[in-house]
Amino acid sequence: MSKLSGFVGRRSVAVPLFFGFFLLIGLLTYQDYGVSFDEGTSRDNGMVSLKHVANRFAPAFVAQDHTFDEIADLATYVDRDYGVAFEMPAQLMERLLHLDDPSDFFRFRHLLTFLACFGGVVAFYQLGTRRFSDWRLGLLGACWLVLSPRLFAESFYNDKDAVFMAFFAIATNTGVRFLLRPTFGRALWHALACAVAIDVRIMGVVLPIITVSFLVVRALQGDLRLRAAVPALGVYLLVTVGLVVVLWPYLWPAPWANFVQAFNNMKSFRWGGEVLYQGQLMVASLLPWHYAPVWLAITTPLLYLGCFVLGALKIFRQLLRRHWRLWRGEKEMQDVLFLALAVAPVLAVIVLHSVVYDGWRQLYFIYPSLLLVALSGWQLAWQWHPTFLPAKRWSTLVLLLTGVSMGYIVFRMVRAHPYQNVYFNALAGKDIEHRFEVDYWGLSYQQGLEYILATDKRPRIKVIEPTWQGLELSVLMLPPAERARISIAPTEAEAEYFITNYRWHPQPYSEGFEIKQLEADGLRLHSIFWLVKGWQPTK
Repeated sequence: MSKLSGFVGRRSVAVPLFFGFFLLIGLLTYQDYGVSFDEGTSRDNGMVSLKHVANRFAPAFVAQDHTFDEIADLATYVDRDYGVAFEMPAQLMERLLHLDDPSDFFRFRHLLTFLACFGGVVAFYQLGTRRFSDWRLGLLGACWLVLSPRLFAESFYNDKDAVFMAFFAIATNTGVRFLLRPTFGRALWHALACAVAIDVRIMGVVLPIITVSFLVVRALQGDLRLRAAVPALGVYLLVTVGLVVVLWPYLWPAPWANFVQAFNNMKSFRWGGEVLYQGQLMVASLLPWHYAPVWLAITTPLLYLGCFVLGALKIFRQLLRRHWRLWRGEKEMQDVLFLALAVAPVLAVIVLHSVVYDGWRQLYFIYPSLLLVALSGWQLAWQWHPTFLPAKRWSTLVLLLTGVSMGYIVFRMVRAHPYQNVYFNALAGKDIEHRFEVDYWGLSYQQGLEYILATDKRPRIKVIEPTWQGLELSVLMLPPAERARISIAPTEAEAEYFITNYRWHPQPYSEGFEIKQLEADGLRLHSIFWLVKGWQPTK
């Protein structure tokens, strides 16, 4: 990789410059994103647990804040089995800052979500730099993670899957450090990272399983001394279990029973809605096995997919050459770890028939590992010296193709802003909005309302949406004066505007006269229909 030195500046300049620019972009754009239909529930999850903890340790805090008056008790709350390691601290900061207006506290949550995901990118950079012993490859991987359109957008409002991906990356980073040198200090850091990841999403339990399995194999292969590894492993397991319970109030009354219940609920998630897949509406619990792999394939940039295939083939070749050994050396061990984390969860979803929906967002946590395997594939392509081209020209060609591909991704992200979440690659084919869900988060409702308010100056406007689309949250994101002008009509007969993001209804609507259609990246997101015959609002 020494040839890359002419293209990238010194580490002390390039790395801070990249992360500083990324942080600045986030701080400048986090208010651009609408609210997703899930964010109200996520906030409630945090508030319920915060109320429960505060009532036990600081009851005056709850008594003085009337926001808690309408918050349910944890014991009777339907979603009490959700992890709250991110949600509860977020709600604590919200209440300490007295953010009472919904537009303020939802935007504050967007900022916190971005900062958590920013930490995940830092951890990913460290993982890449350590694996390849080259900060430039670590930085390239961090660029790929940032230039993943859907993940970039969701790092502002997806406080479940994107945040879990970030904490999973952080825990993977501490895990690799612990596996390479299992000291007591590294055991404690890895235990904390794993506990937080598990208490964000219980799927994080794969991390302790992977940690124990790989440490045992390393010891059996003679890579580690048992006398040093076993005590550190014991400390790691004890502290992880303790912190998982401490950071998850739902577990306090019955740690083991409640944990098992939460895990079983995760395997058979309680959502029986429909999703649009390959042109058909299907019940989420009855989706074909290829749903998640297909969604992953059509929403990941082709550069990364191609490099992942190369990297996976390289690692499989290593495994075949090693015969009875899974790896030889620390770098190969990391390769096997990353491939396992990228592939095993997908296979588990297929085998267990787990409920997934809204694309592959429940599997976002595998994405950093997928990109690390892809980096290995890119390195393989870089180091290959074909006979039909001089080595220097080949390396220049690889850099050129990589740069053009990344530049095209940047172009599409800028063009689609703030709807990078509707990115599809060429594998998705044509007529995408009639074959796959597009704006399933409902983010476009805010822009639709803003358009109506800008063109219709009346003091009271009656709007209706399709059933269960989260319009109320988008109304709350408007300034208070504009918010007061919107009235959500109980029936279509009483409404003046019908607005929709086409979820569960990919075909055209016949309601009224379409006055506006919102698009992003060439895809239809949202339509606004005028329902009143014989009169239209004055613009």
